[in-house]
Amino acid sequence: MLKFCVRLIAFVLTVWCWLTVLDARLSPAWSVAIMWGGVALVPVAALAGRRVLDRRPQWDRDGWTTAALHYMVMILLGCAAMVAIRFGKDHPILSIPLSRQISGPVTMALAVLAFGAVVNLAIQGLGAPFAVALSRRIAKGWLYARTRNPMVLGTLLFTVALGFYLQSLQVVLWAAAWASPALLLMVRVYEERELEMRFGAPYLEYKRRTPFLFPRLRRAGTRARPQTRASYGGRTAPQS
Repeated sequence: MLKFCVRLIAFVLTVWCWLTVLDARLSPAWSVAIMWGGVALVPVAALAGRRVLDRRPQWDRDGWTTAALHYMVMILLGCAAMVAIRFGKDHPILSIPLSRQISGPVTMALAVLAFGAVVNLAIQGLGAPFAVALSRRIAKGWLYARTRNPMVLGTLLFTVALGFYLQSLQVVLWAAAWASPALLLMVRVYEERELEMRFGAPYLEYKRRTPFLFPRLRRAGTRARPQTRASYGGRTAPQS
């Protein structure tokens, strides 16, 4: 109960940081520093956390290392996103002539996808996002049967779509070419290692058969059954 309360307070403080930055009147220099420099610190934090896990795994026995890293990354990425969106609106460089009648519904659909991943994790993984409650079992069904990171995928696509909705090319480029690689590196370097330590062999098996980010598209039709020696009347099957 104490861990949950501490993490919930940390989450509230994180949201407060986001709203404070969103409401602040920042100079262009500070805006650029936060939206680009803040994201640049995410891989540094991920590598530092991974080093802690590899050298002293017992430190994360109660999930404190993971929770601390998650909230650090959420503050960095969240504040950077707020500033990037606001800066893109206040200081437009290049606009995207895409109708909001198209980008609006797409953005909403991706928001629903991200929220659906949150519900999926809560029901099947018995956890809550933003490290409020670490999952107690592996979520393998629904969205998590198609990709190991549906929440990350939905969030990244939603951020890019939001840039199209705002008709701001710089927001799209920031989200797709800067924020997305930083978050994916954090997931690859730290999160997957932590999940391997927490769940062991079952997670390694799930990881082996489920794509990291983009769902694997099944080929149409059924796979041809491999030819056997019996299929050729006892003769050796020809080599392809």
